[in-house]
Amino acid sequence: MVATPIGNLEDLTMRALRILGEVDYILCEDTRVTGNLLKHYKIDKPLISYHQHSNLNKTEEILELLANGKNLALVTDAGTPGISDPGGKLVQLVVDKLGEDVKIESVPGASAVTAALSISGIAADKFVFLGFPPHKKGRQTFLRRVLESEYPAVVYESKYRIIKFLEELKQAEENYNLEQKYNNAEKKSKGEPKQIKLTSVVVCRELSKMFETVYRGELESIIEKIKNSPDDQKGEFVVIIGK
Repeated sequence: MVATPIGNLEDLTMRALRILGEVDYILCEDTRVTGNLLKHYKIDKPLISYHQHSNLNKTEEILELLANGKNLALVTDAGTPGISDPGGKLVQLVVDKLGEDVKIESVPGASAVTAALSISGIAADKFVFLGFPPHKKGRQTFLRRVLESEYPAVVYESKYRIIKFLEELKQAEENYNLEQKYNNAEKKSKGEPKQIKLTSVVVCRELSKMFETVYRGELESIIEKIKNSPDDQKGEFVVIIGK
């Protein structure tokens, strides 16, 4: 399991370079993306496409290669395999089918989650990683989980939905607080109802790349800044929601 750069090609470890040069085959999400990385480092190895839509035949091919003693490296387009990609499922399948006959090693490196947390300024001794929000079904439940999390929540989002997600999060915050006030009034409870105020939000864009941008502060301000800069609506985003 080999971590690859999330943007800056210099963020490939020396160990990763050695492993990619030594294995028999490299499993990758997109052969073009991985091909460009290998070309940059002058590594020539056979590539096998493996992604979330890969069928059973592809999985059987991988298991057969391992059973025959071949060494394989699994990479994603960017970052650490198994984090918001199907790498974890493949590992589980290999363990179930081949058990101790196959040694599985991690070659750690770049990860957007830890990169964003490291510059967030938000205490991250404990946090929850929720990956990408669902597009439709379960979206409101997802937002509620973010709001009610005891710890900072880390979320991935694409350029196509970053503004929508932040606006929906803001609306969910308002709805939650109204709901708490209503419930408090219904129960005729004394004291102030529980309220959530998202004043510590960090949005990271294009981490490690030339146009890396970090927004901090309140949701409303962050939404306005991104809306006012069309260029900042491009790339990949990591959102950290503190309290």
